[in-house]
Amino acid sequence: MNILLENIYNFSFFFNTEIGIFAFVCIYILSVLLILPASWLSLLSGFLYGSYFGSIIVFISASIGASVAFFISKSFLAKKLKNFFNRYPKLSVVDQVVRKGGLKLIFLARLSPIFPFSILNYFYGLNNIKFRDFALGLLGIIPGTFLYCSIGSLAKSIQDLQYVQSTNNLYLTIVGVVSTFLFVYFSAKYSREYFDKFEDFNL
Repeated sequence: MNILLENIYNFSFFFNTEIGIFAFVCIYILSVLLILPASWLSLLSGFLYGSYFGSIIVFISASIGASVAFFISKSFLAKKLKNFFNRYPKLSVVDQVVRKGGLKLIFLARLSPIFPFSILNYFYGLNNIKFRDFALGLLGIIPGTFLYCSIGSLAKSIQDLQYVQSTNNLYLTIVGVVSTFLFVYFSAKYSREYFDKFEDFNL
């Protein structure tokens, strides 16, 4: 990590050019596709570009990476999963819950800190949800994105990013707890409805 940050520091002038910004976006997209931790890149974006511009760069990069992952999953993995569900009908509850919850569940999952961003992108591609709902759900990452970029912008040197930690933000904590609770509540509700209908069908 130290070597990586030192190399970035040596080329920090490059990342502040138009080509450098484009390179940063590509690096972020690649990290999303490879399911690599991207929080440090969000901190770095805040350090290099400031809270607001850094947040815009991260949001655009994350959205592009998420969309590509979504279509990769839908194009190459969804059919295999559907065949698997056909063999085990009760397991299709996951697909049914996500489909019924739609944008509501997608948005709540994005707000909740317990669901890994990159994994969710591939997961949603496996289910029959509309890309419109998937794209709108990405708005849920804005609060966390702005927080990380704001923290990164406070670092006095790039080495400080190794030690910087998220401060206790009461607003984001409340949002995270509430969104997680609502996600679990609606998921349980839709699952119960599905199983009741499934049992009625088999009577």
